Amino acid sequence: MTKPDANVNAVMAKLRAEIDRVDTALLNLIAERMDLAAAVRRAKSGANVWRPSREESHVRDLARKAGSTAPELVSHIWAELTSASLTLQGPIGLHIALVGDALSSWSLVRDRFGASIPAHTYPTTSAALAAAYADLEGVAVLPAPGGMNNWWTALGSGGAMSGMHILAALPRIGNWDWPVAVAVSKAAIEPSGDDITLVCVEGGSVTAPQAFAQIFEKAGLNGTLRAEMNGKFLHSVLGYYTDDSPEISQVSQNVHAVKVIGVLPSPIPLLKGI
Repeated sequence: MTKPDANVNAVMAKLRAEIDRVDTALLNLIAERMDLAAAVRRAKSGANVWRPSREESHVRDLARKAGSTAPELVSHIWAELTSASLTLQGPIGLHIALVGDALSSWSLVRDRFGASIPAHTYPTTSAALAAAYADLEGVAVLPAPGGMNNWWTALGSGGAMSGMHILAALPRIGNWDWPVAVAVSKAAIEPSGDDITLVCVEGGSVTAPQAFAQIFEKAGLNGTLRAEMNGKFLHSVLGYYTDDSPEISQVSQNVHAVKVIGVLPSPIPLLKGI
């Protein structure tokens, strides 16, 4: 067997020492970050623990600054850091009802929320949504609206969960047109800087997709029909809008009722070639 070259051994020893130095520095910075997270909770004085818009904006900015580092790695690291920080800040909990393979579902949730937040699973979306609604800082993780997934109607005008909002998309990284799952909570709707607004419309006499398209276009909105159930229609609109936005008000003049039920931060794109 050929013995390693002495120069190679020396180089490897130096590199390993540098890695140890960086690891120690990272550990110290993580400890400092956790101390700051605890201080944030003391300063919040009862405000919502989870602010997805702030989190998404921060991770998007970090992924941009990371250059050639894969956005998935940046997202995974900050998911774990944020998860640990949130558990220090308050009694946040995840209430999950996802269909399909359990391992794939857990991977999807962990990639977005980390592993520190207490998680509970439910057999139905209604059960998970009700549990999150009853929880002080509950977050429901549910299949994205569409097809048989009609739980979103409870968030519309007069719905049983009208105080909850769709605030995050899973996965966070990718080039998707519509996410696999979404996160719902009582946290406030806020802009992240690159958003997709979710608008629940009760059409009244308006039921044709073409008619909705014309109404949205006339209001200056780029809307896409995502789901329909019992006279309620869910549209996604590029950009950030609120119930008080002039564009939403104009839509309301042509239908029975309109309510913004959430905002999804746009996905962080993969690096080119990945």
